[in-house]
This record gives sequence, structure tokens and C-alpha cells, in this order.
Amino acid sequence: MDNVMKLDVHKFIKRHNLFNRCEIVIVAVSGGPDSMALLHYLWQMKGQYQIQVMACHIHHQLRGKEADDDALYVQRFCDERGILLSQKRVNVKAYAKEQKKGTQVAARELRYQWFEELLNEYPNSKIATGHHGDDQIETMLMKMARGSLPLFTYGIPLERSLGKGSIIRPLLGITKEKIEQYCIEASIDPRRDSSNQSTVYTRNRFRKKMLPFLKNENQNIHIHMQRQNEWESDDQKFLMELAEKVKASIVLKESEQNVTISRQALLDVALPLQRRVIHLILSYLYRKNSPSITSIHIEQVLEMLHREKPSGEIHFSDSFFVRRDYHVCHFLKGQVNSFKEQVQSLTIPGITTTSTWLIETYVTDDMDVVEASNQVILDYEEVSEPLFIRGKQPNDRMTCRGMEGTKKVGRLFIDRKISKYDRKHWPLLVDGEGRILWVPFLHRSKVANVAMHTKKKLVVSCYRRVESEPDN
Repeated sequence: MDNVMKLDVHKFIKRHNLFNRCEIVIVAVSGGPDSMALLHYLWQMKGQYQIQVMACHIHHQLRGKEADDDALYVQRFCDERGILLSQKRVNVKAYAKEQKKGTQVAARELRYQWFEELLNEYPNSKIATGHHGDDQIETMLMKMARGSLPLFTYGIPLERSLGKGSIIRPLLGITKEKIEQYCIEASIDPRRDSSNQSTVYTRNRFRKKMLPFLKNENQNIHIHMQRQNEWESDDQKFLMELAEKVKASIVLKESEQNVTISRQALLDVALPLQRRVIHLILSYLYRKNSPSITSIHIEQVLEMLHREKPSGEIHFSDSFFVRRDYHVCHFLKGQVNSFKEQVQSLTIPGITTTSTWLIETYVTDDMDVVEASNQVILDYEEVSEPLFIRGKQPNDRMTCRGMEGTKKVGRLFIDRKISKYDRKHWPLLVDGEGRILWVPFLHRSKVANVAMHTKKKLVVSCYRRVESEPDN
């Protein structure tokens, strides 16, 4: 059995080229069967693989004397074989309390932080962990049961980058049973972590209940699960690369606070790419401060983009939301501002500003001045002062040039496909009697219209201070 494990591990390492560009393999050892078998195997095979073999052991300070004995055992094992050992003590409980995280998550984070330090310290190095085929089965089943985001593989990766090196798992192709047999035949008497027997931990429950059933159905299930993970990893990588290219072609605007995309351009690509583009955008905006991006988030965005209603908004957290405005979709990060504009007196002549607009006025007796698209020209002597700038109010109506009767301002916004966000910021020019004189870029009123008898003209120009898509 010893030779069987050696042969299987050797084939696995060679097939996946795990020691490519590697001069030093640092084996992460706990003192348990898996990591001790791996350390022993690589120490024996270092000449054939042309590598240096080191070991590292981290003391989590969670199991008292038992953990102390683990550290002494690892030290003794390495001393007897002349294996260089690096050790570190970390206070998991203090870190977990400070970061408000569970003990297992805190221990893993501290462990990987140290792994990264080691990889940066030793050039051309890789860290090898003792994860095996049974671990792979457990991990994949746990993630499926938990409902993890199905845009990535559920399993443990063969290799993952970390710092200036990577973490590799040479034992993923073999079972726990073979590892235990290897330890017996190599006269390794490993340590046993008592916490591995506790059913408090999810993994232990899967190990004790699910694994025996599955192995009874198929003794080689670890091989099939590993293949499934490897193939799916290749597929997912390919699809994500395609999604990156698609994202570049549909993004209209991109900043650290806002990504705006063309709705139709996204819907024109295949659904698997739609999902991944949305994930890429959410990941870009959230970065490392991200709560878990789930399939529910992605499905909510897709549902909003596919429905007939031309506008909508989804809030994912206090600082993140997605807004659809007709043919575009904004992904926004930042506090949601209050959109209610206060009433402001119009300075004549002069400049008046709102959060997103600038209004400039002057009075002239030049009868040849002609309205530009961003202007309204009024008979100054017919204007009922003071004039005000305010936001839209419910039931606002105006008498429009070239039209009979009145028209709802809200209807103007809808007809011209002005987004709900912009409507909340859009300035309305109102006279002292409350009559709407102008909705910039949309319609001018009949009130104080310039005529043949006009002597003085009031010229009001409107400019955007920011682009129409919201940045918050």
C-alpha cells in the first residue's frame, strides 16, 4: 500500500506539474497523519524532484497542552531528519474577537497570512498542504449544501497563487485510507487532533455521515470528484475570460464609485456571460470590503434588466445599489443621497447652482439674441419676480409653447425618457406666481413669451455640473 500511495502521488504531481518553477517546497505540518505523510514523502523524494524540502508549523493557541505537544512532535520529527522547520504562535481568539469572526475563519486567515510571509521570504518557493481526496469530497458537498455561488468550482484547487508563490496540494488524488496506511508502513506515529471528532464542526458531520455512504456506492468517488473539479475549473476560467472581454465592450462609464453599462448590450450576450459580467462588476466595486456576492444578487439584477418596466432600483447593502434607467444600468457604491432639491432664488444677473446644475442669467436689450438649446429667453418686463429654481413637485403642470392647454411635467420626463434619478435633480424655473416657465432641455412655457413689443430680454442658460449618470 505504501508503494501504491507513492506511485499515485508521483503520477499526480507529474501530471499537474506541481513543482514547476519551484526550488523550495515548504510543507505545512500540523502533526497529523496527512501533513506528516506528505512531509515524509517529499523529504524522501526531494532528490528525484530536485527540490529543497522545509516544514512550517503554526501554533493557534487553542488546545492548550495538546497543541504544545503537537509543536514538540513536529520539531522532533524535523530535527531527526535534518529538515529545516519554521514555527509561529498566533493568538486566534484575540484576532477572532477583534475582527468579529468565527474561530475557524480567524485561524485560517492567520495561517494564510503567515504562509504569504514565508513565500515572500523564500524565493521560488511553494507551500504544500496535506489536503487529500476525502477532503475534496467533503468540501464540494459542503459548498453545494451551503449554496455557494456557482460561478466558481466548489472544490479545493490544485494550486492557488499567494504572495510571490503559491499553495499546492499534492495529495488530492489519494484517499485518507492510503495516507493512514503509508504512515503505518513508514513508522510514522502522527498526532491526533481531538477536535476532529467533534460534530460541532460541519466538516466532521459530513465526514462521519456522508463520506461512508458515498464510498460504499463508489470506492473511486474521490477520483471522479477531483476530475469534476479540475474540468469545471478549466470551464469556469474560460467563461470568466470571455466575460472580461464582454464587460469591456458594454461598459459606458467606469469609476471606483460607479459602473454604467448598456442594458441591451448585456442582454445580447449568452446568459452564462450575463451572470459573470454582473459578478465582475459587483466584485470590482465591492473589492475586498465585499459582503458575499450570491446567486440571488445576480438573479435580482437580471430580473430587473429583463422586465418591461423601464426603471427600477435594487439595494444590496447600506452602501451599494443598482439602478436601471431605460437603456442603461448603473452599479453604484456610496451612501444614497437625499434627492430633494430645496427652492432657491434665481440670481439676476448672476449664477445659481444646484447639486448637479448651474443656471446663469443676464438681461439684454439686444433683440437679435436667439435661444440656444440650453436656454430660455423671456420678456423681462412680463416676468413675475422673484424667480426660483426648484425640483419637480407632484401634479406640476405647465402651459407649453406650441401646445393647447397644460401638460404634466411628469409626462414630459416620461416622454423624453428621463431617468427617475435625473428627475429628482432636474431644475424647474418658476416665477413669483408659482408658474413653471421652463423645464431645461425639455419644454418652454408660453408665460412671458418674447414678442414684437419686447424691450428687455431675460436670458437664462442651464448647464450640467456633472454627467447625467449618478455618481453619488
